[in-house]
Amino acid sequence: MNTIAKHILKAVLIESIGAVLLASAFYALFFSFAETMEFSKILWFPILAGFFAMCFAGIVIGNSFSQNFKFKVWHGVAIIFVLLIIAIVIGVIATLFIPNWDSFDIIQGAISVILIFLSFGGLPTLLTGIWLGYRLKNKF
Repeated sequence: MNTIAKHILKAVLIESIGAVLLASAFYALFFSFAETMEFSKILWFPILAGFFAMCFAGIVIGNSFSQNFKFKVWHGVAIIFVLLIIAIVIGVIATLFIPNWDSFDIIQGAISVILIFLSFGGLPTLLTGIWLGYRLKNKF
């Protein structure tokens, strides 16, 4: 694994922690802490599946760049947003494996997961993407 992939993995970890904390905080503010915990108990598997998919895709993307590629800041933002979309899609697919959900609950749950993680994951993703872009630009 090259240094580009390592920087991307650091950014994925920072972005994931920020997105989960921000989403949990706002979900608890709008609903309740107990409902947030129930939401987390149900969606731990899709979140974990999305995180691992994001890490794997980050390694693949990071290893696809040559060490002498001239990065710009927008490259970091684009990489992180692509990884967020990959994580959301894999997470939504992983909701299909949650037992005791009928098709209406899966569709409704998938839409809510997509909206929550795009809404609350957007700001940490943007900030982390800018950070990653500067790290890649200054290192290479």
